[in-house]
Amino acid sequence: MDKRGSEMTTSRGKENTGQGEKKDLFVEYTTDRRTGCYLSRFQVSCLILGNLFILCTAVALVAFVKKERVIYGTSMPDALCSCETPKPYANATLEYYYVKNQTASVTAWSENLVEVENTTLANGSVRQEKEETNVIPEEEVVAPAYEPWKTIRLSRDLLPLLYDIYLKVDLEKLTYRGSVDMYLNCTKNSRFIIFHISHLYYEKNSVRVVNNATSQDLEIVTQFRYVRNQFFVIELRSELSAGTVYRVSVGYYGYLHEDLRGIYLSKYVTPSGETRRLAATQLQSTDARKLFPCLDEPDMKAAFRLTLTYQEEYEAISNTPRKSECIENGWKTTTFQTTPIMSTYLLAIVISDFAHREVVLDNGYDIRVWSQPDKINQTEYAIGIISQCFKFFTEYFNITDVLNKTDHVAVPDFSGGAMENWGLVLYRETALLYEPGVSSSENKLMVTLIIAHEVAHTWFGNMVTMAWWDDLWLNEGFASLLMYFAMDAIYPEWNVFTLSVVAKEVFPVMVKDALTTSHPVSTPIATPDDIAESFDSISYSKGMAVLRMLMGFVGKEDFQKGLRMYVTKYKFQNAKMEQLWDTFSEAVDNQYDIRSVMTTWTRQMGYPVITMRAQADFFHLTQNRFLLDNNNETDVNGSSDSFTWVVPFTYITEDDDGVQLIWMNESSAVIPRTKDRWILANHEFIGFYRVNYEVSMWGKLAEQLHLNHSVFPEANRAGLIGDSFNLARAKLLHYDVALNMTTYLKHERGYAPWTAFMDSVEYIRSSISKSGAYVLMQKYLRDLVAPVYDSLDMTMEGVLPERYLRQIILKLACEVGHKRALKYAKEMFNRWMREGMTLPSDYSAVIYTVGVMEGGLEEWDYVWNRSQATNVAVEREMLMNALGQSQKPWLLWRYANWIFDPDRIRMQDVRMVISYLSKRPLGRMISLHLLMTKWDKLNEQFGFDNFLLREMIGEVTQFVNSEFEHNQLSTLFKDKPPKVARKETLNSLALIKANINWMNENYDVITKWLRNHVSGML
Repeated sequence: MDKRGSEMTTSRGKENTGQGEKKDLFVEYTTDRRTGCYLSRFQVSCLILGNLFILCTAVALVAFVKKERVIYGTSMPDALCSCETPKPYANATLEYYYVKNQTASVTAWSENLVEVENTTLANGSVRQEKEETNVIPEEEVVAPAYEPWKTIRLSRDLLPLLYDIYLKVDLEKLTYRGSVDMYLNCTKNSRFIIFHISHLYYEKNSVRVVNNATSQDLEIVTQFRYVRNQFFVIELRSELSAGTVYRVSVGYYGYLHEDLRGIYLSKYVTPSGETRRLAATQLQSTDARKLFPCLDEPDMKAAFRLTLTYQEEYEAISNTPRKSECIENGWKTTTFQTTPIMSTYLLAIVISDFAHREVVLDNGYDIRVWSQPDKINQTEYAIGIISQCFKFFTEYFNITDVLNKTDHVAVPDFSGGAMENWGLVLYRETALLYEPGVSSSENKLMVTLIIAHEVAHTWFGNMVTMAWWDDLWLNEGFASLLMYFAMDAIYPEWNVFTLSVVAKEVFPVMVKDALTTSHPVSTPIATPDDIAESFDSISYSKGMAVLRMLMGFVGKEDFQKGLRMYVTKYKFQNAKMEQLWDTFSEAVDNQYDIRSVMTTWTRQMGYPVITMRAQADFFHLTQNRFLLDNNNETDVNGSSDSFTWVVPFTYITEDDDGVQLIWMNESSAVIPRTKDRWILANHEFIGFYRVNYEVSMWGKLAEQLHLNHSVFPEANRAGLIGDSFNLARAKLLHYDVALNMTTYLKHERGYAPWTAFMDSVEYIRSSISKSGAYVLMQKYLRDLVAPVYDSLDMTMEGVLPERYLRQIILKLACEVGHKRALKYAKEMFNRWMREGMTLPSDYSAVIYTVGVMEGGLEEWDYVWNRSQATNVAVEREMLMNALGQSQKPWLLWRYANWIFDPDRIRMQDVRMVISYLSKRPLGRMISLHLLMTKWDKLNEQFGFDNFLLREMIGEVTQFVNSEFEHNQLSTLFKDKPPKVARKETLNSLALIKANINWMNENYDVITKWLRNHVSGML
């Protein structure tokens, strides 16, 4: 066998000449010994080169797709609109640029779409479609040398003045067809017109560019879409002239989906069982381009003139009052008055058959609240609060709304809590509707806060808008603070700055901001996904907290003066953060350099811990960045060693309750020391920092809590608990010191300290929930809460803080198994289920939960059916929350899998269901397993939502503390990263690492302390 190759000859092969072999490249053969096939060197070389070419082509293709993030589908419209978008009608043309690499030439593909394959519409019907494709050869397209569409930001060569929009919405066929005339002022000569478009099909022949003064058409050389930045690009034969206004016209159409973005479909079921449809919009942050082609950036402000056509049985509302209306052949056409100059994301539309309640203020300002007809009685509270908020803010800013009306609508399906569209505010139903006797006091507080927040945006966000999304916090932080101003004026007895600001806003966001994966309040925006991720608690709650700190040292009067000056100066404009700080400096007559102070709080992440150490007659104050996990050496945002802040440090002493202020100018400081007396820092917890005392001082403060805790403000009692537990978690304080701060709580009747304690101890409870120490912790909590519960009457009387306290005490008492509390809740649940008893609304959520926890399939199904039958949205939420607390794993798995069924769980409710499941150890295990095993499906079904997946990741992973689960999640997030939740995956992994370290270092210490403080346990 080995000689076979040398013995074979052919006419072009070897010749036996007796003188040896004569070899040549084209005549020598080799043998594949496995098959007996003979290959020449030339053929072998060709095979090798061919394989190399195929390999290089494949690598280049993969690199190209990954680098440019082009979305591919089975057809061009799939690539643009994703697999969930139906294909368009006939006679539409789409063009795309597919970029091979950052510098190479560009290939344009045009696709004439006649009717494209089978498409299932939202109404269940199927459209039979086919596809034709014409491809322009690559050599016919030459890439321009100048490519302005490559950057995320639009140039300022063209600025919009007016959008004239016509839109026909068909709620039967679930389509919309429109046209827009964009009036653009040219500021610099250019051959390119670039604007945003997304999930829309444009009609190529409709695209025109006209000189508005001469009515002369400009010749279009080419038009295409740059998918990566959601741009539509027009290249002209001749340049646009600076100082000239041009009209750019585009015809387009799209489809209504239940995706809660752009213009979308929503539904509700009437009491008679009929399903009704409506169309609503949600354009923030970058979905105006999904409603109409536009220059979709917040500082590209313009006026809007809107005309809508729709079926005559509906009514349409928008930002402004209607100007005219007519009906023809079953279609109603409404033209609205031109809007004030505003950002694109504030345009809004609702087309529905809703009912409304109306009130007109003394100055003629018209307020209407809309809801499903059978829920209109639940709008009475809202319209009263809206009226009071408008009166308050009009006086506070000394500026009236430039519109003469406002509509507020409760939408059955809505992604966020509410949206401040100017003149047409949209809410999810639980954020606007309130039913006395069913809605709890907590629901009342939340409805009031959300309404006040949205009304505040009229001045801060609508009249004056941030210049770019990196300063989103200017909108949201101010609205989040101003809503408390309004509420404090309307309900001064509620004590909202302690009840809600400190306990529910500041404490939670300080935990998130203490991670290495946090980000500054003002954070750079590099991609559209970064915009979506900026809508988080750092922008809202930390933004509010640092502004509250600013108010703390400038005073309320100068704070109000600064805001008035700012809104007046930049009305109908966009402003940057530095302009705000300079306005405040002017308001305080330059007593403070506000920009220098506040930049340290907004341009860098995190916050300081101020450490107090006694030396001779002084306390020396030093600052360091506070991190929950000091073992984590990986700071994804860079080293924090050099982070320092300008800190307004306040304190009171045992001998002097007058508030003292000292400035720590990015350095240390000293204050006088009073020996053998306590000192309490960060008065009223107005500063966004933590304080760490010496152990002896912690002991003096704990002793004062036992002697007379009311000497300290309620916010500071809460702060002492929150600070001590978080300092212990960060290994800056022993856990026995932190736990010693809680033993006085059996005498505490304030809501904020109990909330701070429950939030702080929840981390410990959840971390040790799979260990033996959990029983000890439950017993300790039971010993603390029992005397408080036994001293309270479960009535519905009293002011809001008293009612809040009773709620959380009942909840904790039931969770830790206090017999009297469980007996009360179970008896009430049985009477509700068997006798139809109406439950006290403040306690109904706890009663439902206990009933489901203690019950089985019968109770679970009964609660589910009641959740589907009620027409009160907040009652439905309370019932759905209870369903997630079952201790039967098969019931929890059924509930978890229902999130993929929109007929059972609305998309807007998915994140709440996951939150409900994550409240208890069993539910947390199931929700984590769901996240890891259904990750692809979760991304496919919910990955486009700006909030849902991000919040789901945070809820499910917050208490994970094993290396095995960390490694699984790390691999999952790395191999299959989510589209709009990248930062949250980093946050979650960093937190899990911190959790693992915490367990290793603190479990034994806490167990020992509990054994020493819990009686009757082995």
